[in-house]
Amino acid sequence: MKRGLLFLFVCLLAYAGAYAQKVKPVEYGGSVNLIKSDSNQSSITVRALGYGKNEAIAREDAEVRVMRAVLYVGFSGCSSLVKESEAEGEHAAYFSRLFDDKHYKDFITDVVSVGDLTKVKGQKVKQMPFDITINRRALRQDLVQNKIGRLGFGR
Repeated sequence: MKRGLLFLFVCLLAYAGAYAQKVKPVEYGGSVNLIKSDSNQSSITVRALGYGKNEAIAREDAEVRVMRAVLYVGFSGCSSLVKESEAEGEHAAYFSRLFDDKHYKDFITDVVSVGDLTKVKGQKVKQMPFDITINRRALRQDLVQNKIGRLGFGR
């Protein structure tokens, strides 16, 4: 009886783990575009496609894509805040907390869906576009407080 319950428990954990949302999107650069920024770039709005089985998963995927783009890639006239190699190396604990513990949500001020959840042709996933507003100034201050990145960040 105990072995049967243990087997059932292990199967349940394996099933739940297989469908957990992954934090790092496969490719985060291609479907992320700057929509607008205020004059001093303290707040920016970015449009991103989120991928997932339902709207909640697609929204979380889009949020992570936007945060990674703001941190590591940057946009025209809006430089990146840190190097990805530095984030994964020297400051792995901070970035683990930022993404794994969903601390990045503290810097998102608004999320608006701008389309419907639609199936991606030829794949077993759906996509949905979102406009996500990031408080870039607060994110930058958090990075400075945690001694991450270059002291003379771009703007």
